[in-house]
Amino acid sequence: MARHANVSRATIYSRVANKEELIEAVIQRESDLTITGGQFRASESLSIKEALIAFGTRYLNFINGRELHGWDRLIASASTAHPDLPRKFFDAGPGRGQKMLTEIIAKALSKDELCALDPGVAAEDLTGLWLGFVNLEIKLGARQPLTDAEIQHKVARGVDLFLKIYGPSDTVSR
Repeated sequence: MARHANVSRATIYSRVANKEELIEAVIQRESDLTITGGQFRASESLSIKEALIAFGTRYLNFINGRELHGWDRLIASASTAHPDLPRKFFDAGPGRGQKMLTEIIAKALSKDELCALDPGVAAEDLTGLWLGFVNLEIKLGARQPLTDAEIQHKVARGVDLFLKIYGPSDTVSR
């Protein structure tokens, strides 16, 4: 990593206490590619559809990135020496994003933009609609990552289906 950044190891370790802290900092930076705290707060002023489309687009762009697929192998190989690393990675990255999505859904529920639901289950349903089977194909290298147009289509379709399932009954035809 120091070589890639064209700095010495001492420079890197002067900013972080140890390798685990360095990995956590990188994970946090990567997690912000899904949604930053500022973007999360800004989503509160959007309609649920707009908030979900904005979140979903960032989320799929993040998940779709080729660089992310190397993390799976890195975390798996490092977990023997650092058994708590997979949980830390999950909590700082995908778990943080899923928690924020759950909060967006819970806020929409409190504003009667969605019908009665469990926000955690609904967030899981929505990410499933966005990712589908194609995520596995990409991870395994069986197909190229999604194009921007494919991402936009998958996000819009996922949000539309989600709102047909969970939208208020007076605004949704079932």
